[in-house]
Amino acid sequence: MRRLPPHVAVSLYYAASFAVLGVQLPYFNLYLDVLGLGGLSIGIVNAILPLCSALVPFAGGVLADRLGRRRGLVLLSSILAFVAFLPIALARGVAGVALVTAIYALARAPALPLVDASALEISASGGPSYGRMRAWGSFAFIVAALLGAPVVALFGTHSVLLMMQIFLGAGIAVAWSLPRDQAPLLTPEAPGSVRAVLRRKGAILFLIAATLSQAAHGPYYVFFSLHLKGAGIPTTTVGLLWAVAIGCEILMMLRMPAILARFGTAHTMTLCLGLATLRWALCAGTTHPMAVALAQTFHAGTFAAFHVAAVTHTHTLFGPRRSATGQAMFSSVTYGLGNILGMVGSGLLEGRFGTSALFAMASATALLGAICMAFVARGAREAVRNP
Repeated sequence: MRRLPPHVAVSLYYAASFAVLGVQLPYFNLYLDVLGLGGLSIGIVNAILPLCSALVPFAGGVLADRLGRRRGLVLLSSILAFVAFLPIALARGVAGVALVTAIYALARAPALPLVDASALEISASGGPSYGRMRAWGSFAFIVAALLGAPVVALFGTHSVLLMMQIFLGAGIAVAWSLPRDQAPLLTPEAPGSVRAVLRRKGAILFLIAATLSQAAHGPYYVFFSLHLKGAGIPTTTVGLLWAVAIGCEILMMLRMPAILARFGTAHTMTLCLGLATLRWALCAGTTHPMAVALAQTFHAGTFAAFHVAAVTHTHTLFGPRRSATGQAMFSSVTYGLGNILGMVGSGLLEGRFGTSALFAMASATALLGAICMAFVARGAREAVRNP
């Protein structure tokens, strides 16, 4: 069987992977609710996902760079995730569901950073831009979320599990066609080690800023819909506001090559964090639909532009020989630790302070990240002036 072109395989893997999330994020908690789990139990299950994202990817990245078997590890991760999720239909109680979810999340966590490394290599060798390939994931997320609603309404919440399993199976099929590794095997003594990268102040500040950026999104991912429904905004309008954000995300990803060429990665991320400061302050101050719609368009910068700039910056920091290690480290601290701080922290603080206060805290967090990233951008500018 003939393999797909590398950029097509990577794009389709993003589509399959984020289609899983397009079903999981809106509807999996509905299944848990019908299963009889309470709010605290559902929160515990949801906290497992970012925890696994913090613990596992770095080890997978190091292993991929050492063995030169990135594609094989993505395929293995996809197969294990598919198998690990199968018992979820039989799991009962918070302990059973949490155990299956944890094994599934551990198996799935290493794959995406490795695919990011392949996407950046394809782009660097003359293929489509990273943003263009990654945008297929965002598009698939929207399609899966929209199609999931009528399926759940017609067949019930158990259909959520079947839809997720179908998309996980599609990920296995696509993973087989991912490009084979071209980089030579690494030894622990190879130049450009992780330790050497992390001795650079700019690298540490970048990782801190990335963690703060994702942490600032915590109240948005957990409480945005409840924040608006509490203000009397209809559910249909809430759904449209989410769609505005994802639509802007896709458009921005397609435009990122020109933006990065104009501003560079560090300056782009600084601007994105400044925009995030404004976005979350706006959400804290008002729930007027027009103001919130404006804030949702900022998702193009606060997530899409920041993410593309950050993975590109990571690729530059670690170089092609340790690309998988670098992307895995970025994923662990950003989407692992950042989500733990933002999402779990929001859950702990919401009852005491309310959702408006959470968005105000998110604005302050983004501002701190912008300050960190401004130092990185200044260092990059000075390096260009004094090579």
